[in-house]
Order: sequence, then C-alpha cells, then structure tokens
Amino acid sequence: MILLKPVEFPGLTHDKALVFELGFGNGDFLLYLTKKYPEYLVVGAELANRYFLVAFRKLLSSGIENFMLYRGDGRTLFRFFVENNRVEAIYINFPDPWEKPSKEDRRLVSEASLKMYYSRLKLGGKIFISTDSDVLKEYIRTKLTQLSIKFEEKSRSPYGFISTKYEKKWLSLNKPVSYFIITKTDERVFDRPEWVSDSMPNFIFKLKNDSRDYQLKLRDILPLEYKEGGYFYRIDKVYAGDEEYLFRVIHAEPFLEQKYYISFGISGNKGSIQIDDKNGIIITKLVIKAVRRLSSLIYGLLGERVIFSNLGEDVL
Repeated sequence: MILLKPVEFPGLTHDKALVFELGFGNGDFLLYLTKKYPEYLVVGAELANRYFLVAFRKLLSSGIENFMLYRGDGRTLFRFFVENNRVEAIYINFPDPWEKPSKEDRRLVSEASLKMYYSRLKLGGKIFISTDSDVLKEYIRTKLTQLSIKFEEKSRSPYGFISTKYEKKWLSLNKPVSYFIITKTDERVFDRPEWVSDSMPNFIFKLKNDSRDYQLKLRDILPLEYKEGGYFYRIDKVYAGDEEYLFRVIHAEPFLEQKYYISFGISGNKGSIQIDDKNGIIITKLVIKAVRRLSSLIYGLLGERVIFSNLGEDVL
C-alpha cells in the first residue's frame, strides 16, 4: 500500500500495530522487517523517488501485504499523525550524518527527532540506529546520555544475516560501524503531537458596496511573511480567476514543507476565504496563522461585516 497523502495516515492505521523504517533505500531491509514482524504494519518512508520505486516493485513482487510506503520525510508522520506510546520499533540505517553542526536539525537523529521517536514508542519499544560516522556516533551518545535515555552500543549487527547496502560497503572497507539500540524504559513524553485541524479554516464576510479593482488592491498587500525559529510562511503571489483569487503560500515548519493556495472567492455581495484544498494539505497552527493574517488584511480592504469565521479568534 502506498500512502499518497499524510493526512490519510490515521484512518489507514488506527487499528494496526506499527513498525517504521526511515530512509529505506532499495527496500531489502524493509522486506526483512515485513517478515520479522508479520503481525505488524511496517511503514517505510523514503525521500528519493528512484529508491522508492525500486523498493515498491520489490515488495509488490514478494506478495507481502503488511507494508505501507510513504515518499517523503517520515518525521512528518511522526510529528502530526502518530500518537504517543504507539510504535513497537523504529529502524534508521546509515542516515545522512550532516556532520557540520549548523546542519544538525537536518539529521534524522537530531535531538528533536530522538525525543519525538522516544515519545511515540510503546513501553519496551525500541529504536535501532546504525552509522559509520564518528561525528554522528558521538552526537547520539551525548544526546541520549543528556536525556537519560537507556541505550546499548554494539560493534556487531543485531540483525542477524541481513545486511544493508551501506553496511556491506563500510565493512568491506574496514570502517567501524556502531549499532545503537534504544529501549523505552519509562513513560516519558518529550513532546505532544502538533495540533492538526480536522476542518478547513473559513472566513465569510459582506463586501463593501463600492469595492472595485479587486486584483490591484489585493496585490498591494503582498508579500506577507512570517518567520520565527523553524517556522516560516510567505504569501507572495495572487492569481485572478473567474470570481476567485488564489494566493500562493510557501510554508515550512519542523519536519514539514508545503506549498498551497488560499482562495478568496466572490459571490454576489459576499466574500469567502478558505484553503484551496486540492492537495490534502496538513492544517497546522501555522496554516491557520497565515489564513488569519490574510483574512484580516482582505477584510480591512474590502469588508463591511463578518458573517462567519472558524479561525479560532477575532481576525479584526
């Protein structure tokens, strides 16, 4: 099964026990996991399209059915859609070490990611990480110790006969590999899943009787930009349609990047603002913030009276 939209993940997995592999490459290890955990749903996430297709064909031809593949950053699923104390095991084999300190947040095993994975594990669940990078080895040791998380570090693979592509490569070059096994021994939760709205943000208002030159006025309020820490959005273009204007939004927050459109529609003497939901985007707090800010500015230019709003607070 292929997960086409992250927002569909809860509905497809709500009654299933879960095992994850993040960055599954050519799929050999993922195939091994489906056999090791026949009673679980094995979820694989991979960014590279060529690896994704190779692995999908391999799993499909095997006749195995207990898998789900997602082409994207698996941390998006963990952050927004996986409940705490839910996951049996997480496997991360030879992730990109991003060895420069300035790139720490990009690591699949960054401090924020480790805390998130640990929170989602069941009591007794495990995280398996393998790496040849000395920088990453020391980083993992340091962070886990600081967080008082129990772990073992082994120099021999805990996986038995199965070897990954990079494991074979580094061992053939006599490069030492470390295998970290992290066990959840307590019920600590380091973070909570980010709030995701089940409903589309919507703002409806009565237009001023003398409103004209909509597109010119709407262009004048752009660009709109927000940036704080790892949170960013920019609304930079507006496209005119038939009684509808689409505002392009470039959006980024930890473990999530999206491009979507906010629609301003006109019907008679009413204007409505909502997400143009053709791509099943994830409605986070930052999305609501972007819609709220744009709604406030459009209403200030063209509005006379608010008819309906579900944006969570007054936009005026």
